[in-house]
Amino acid sequence: MAVLAQFLYVGAQVGTWSWFIQYVQEYIHQPEKHAGLLLTGTLGAFAVGRFSAPVVMKRIAAAHLMLFYAVANALLLAYAVAWPGWAGMWAVFLTSFFMSIMFPTIFALGLEGLGPLVKLGGSFLVMAIVGGAVLPYVMAWISQHVGIARSFTVPLLCYVVIAGFSWYHVRRGVGAR
Repeated sequence: MAVLAQFLYVGAQVGTWSWFIQYVQEYIHQPEKHAGLLLTGTLGAFAVGRFSAPVVMKRIAAAHLMLFYAVANALLLAYAVAWPGWAGMWAVFLTSFFMSIMFPTIFALGLEGLGPLVKLGGSFLVMAIVGGAVLPYVMAWISQHVGIARSFTVPLLCYVVIAGFSWYHVRRGVGAR
């Protein structure tokens, strides 16, 4: 489950960042340079999320926080798909904050309880980054056939599955403080 979640997370991250500039150009009619600056801002949002997470995780278990973040991203992307434009762009922008904790959290939850198989499990989790090479192509195909906004249903669905992965760990009590 963790390998699938990691595959989907990395694919969602790379796909979101890869198609962000085109989303900005298509729906808010900004030039490429301005869209690139906004993309740089998403990296700032990611950094804020990554550095604030340890403070939040002192009070909220990692699996619970990731569940909240995955649901937040799914809702933000649903908005961006349904209502492309300035507000949709800011919704996509904000997903970077909420995706910030996912790679290390999925990694840690995936290794929990593996015992002597932890090195093998870690290897599979690292190999799951291939999702970043696969899912942007799926988004490209969708964008060519039904539009850029609708291609963001790919990361939306990824976050739904990641929320399920998180929910599974919340129910099991794994990843508790």
